[in-house]
Amino acid sequence: MSLAVITGASSGLGAIFADQLAQRGHHLVLAGRDEARLKAVAERVGQNVELVVGDLGTDNGTNDLIEHLANRDIDILVNNAGFGTYGPFAEIDAEREHELVAVNVDALVRLTHAVLPGMLARGRGGILNVASTIAFQPGPYQATYGASKAFVLSLSQALWAETRGTGVTVTALCPGPTRTGFVGALGSDVSHTAIYKHLAEPEPVVAAGLKALDRGKPVVVSGWRNRFTSTFSHLMPGSLSARVTGRMLQPA
Repeated sequence: MSLAVITGASSGLGAIFADQLAQRGHHLVLAGRDEARLKAVAERVGQNVELVVGDLGTDNGTNDLIEHLANRDIDILVNNAGFGTYGPFAEIDAEREHELVAVNVDALVRLTHAVLPGMLARGRGGILNVASTIAFQPGPYQATYGASKAFVLSLSQALWAETRGTGVTVTALCPGPTRTGFVGALGSDVSHTAIYKHLAEPEPVVAAGLKALDRGKPVVVSGWRNRFTSTFSHLMPGSLSARVTGRMLQPA
């Protein structure tokens, strides 16, 4: 039975990834911080589930997961764990920002390093990195979060190119605002902003990511509205894109 690993699996997109990959018949390793929620997801998806409880914002949490996966044949890695912050950069708690980089960037890189060599040696496997549509332009008032997702997008595209023809693929999934716990965890009300007025349902987002991974695509943007805005952002100079996005995200 093929083995799929999902980080940030206790809620949101991660829990939906668990549902859809279980339906495909994968044995699952679910990683997350909230043991009770992880157990609830495991009970819902049924048998063939392992849980790894830990905080990927810490070295110990990431090390524990890497050790759990050591010498295992990983078929799919979904790097979904991550969170955002909101507000003027100078006013956001610096420690929270450092934790964001640790989860969104450092843990993702370390986990990818841990599983990719084995995939290449076996000549099969897939890594799905959850980025965001904010990766396509500067994100004023979500500056560190946007930069972290731009990193994920760029890394994924580079690794996709490196692994072409090997039987391994790396895909970046770029959702827009989605109806998960992400918005509530930002620590500030963003309901007034233009960007967060329209929330997508998570199930089609996850399905789009897995379909793109199946097809070996480097990037997938879920939803027609997001595809339009992401394409439009590419056509604007960076300074103009930053101003436009800043107006759309400006605090009340």
